[in-house]
Amino acid sequence: MGDFEEVGISPAASRDTYGADSAQLDRKVAIMCYLSVSGWLTAYRCPREQRGPLTAFHLRQMTLVTVISAVVVVLQLLMLPFLGWSSLVVAGVGLGLLLLLRMMGVMAAMSGLYEPLPLIGGLAQRLFADQ
Repeated sequence: MGDFEEVGISPAASRDTYGADSAQLDRKVAIMCYLSVSGWLTAYRCPREQRGPLTAFHLRQMTLVTVISAVVVVLQLLMLPFLGWSSLVVAGVGLGLLLLLRMMGVMAAMSGLYEPLPLIGGLAQRLFADQ
């Protein structure tokens, strides 16, 4: 299945070792998607058949948030010669809104809800449906 089984950190091994049921593990991995890049990578690298539906849902949401964050940073760098340092205000507002979306995603994942993020949630589910 992959590297996870080799080192014993697959969801199945974790369930056997720590006694966590699949719903608890799924919720924890879904929360981990939002907290850091390494958390997102860990959830992404987990084999698809071992990902729970909640993890897959929130992984798609966070993937789009990450892509939009990268686009905002690139646009800020492109606007820098034209707008000067005031382009930082535009980027700050954009990144602040994305941080707010991440916080909303963490709260939904903690509650175990399949609640799409405002403005971009439906798009994330359509764009990344195969993840």
